[in-house]
Amino acid sequence: MAVIVLALIALVIAFRLRLGRTARASTPSAAVFDAHPRTAAEHRVQAEGYALDHDWNGAVLETMRALVRSLEERGLLSPHPGRTADEAAAAADLVLPGHSDALRGAARAFDETTYGGRTADHTTYRRLTALDAALRRAKPADTGQAPTGRP
Repeated sequence: MAVIVLALIALVIAFRLRLGRTARASTPSAAVFDAHPRTAAEHRVQAEGYALDHDWNGAVLETMRALVRSLEERGLLSPHPGRTADEAAAAADLVLPGHSDALRGAARAFDETTYGGRTADHTTYRRLTALDAALRRAKPADTGQAPTGRP
């Protein structure tokens, strides 16, 4: 009897460890930024790693993080913990006009894959990486304002 109980306990522990590891590995954080701030370059490297693994949701999440962090690093957005993707897109549009549709689309893709249960694809990832590259080249509008936090 003791052998059966020990076998069941071992089975439960093994099952719990396996499910816990799978859930943590395949579910990216729902926040735009996690608790450990990283640079835009670090987010881009992580996004590329996800893309190589064909984890398009992770790649989209990290690319959006890279895009926002890059704007913060350039001083175009002030760092703002808890900012949503939609808020970041609206704030970025104020300093980089001409990218409104693409910024809203990026925020929508982030929200759909992070909160809406939709699966991103290669095309969505490439669209966000193209936007990230375009925003890195974009010259800010002369608004005479300090960097924006929330729109």
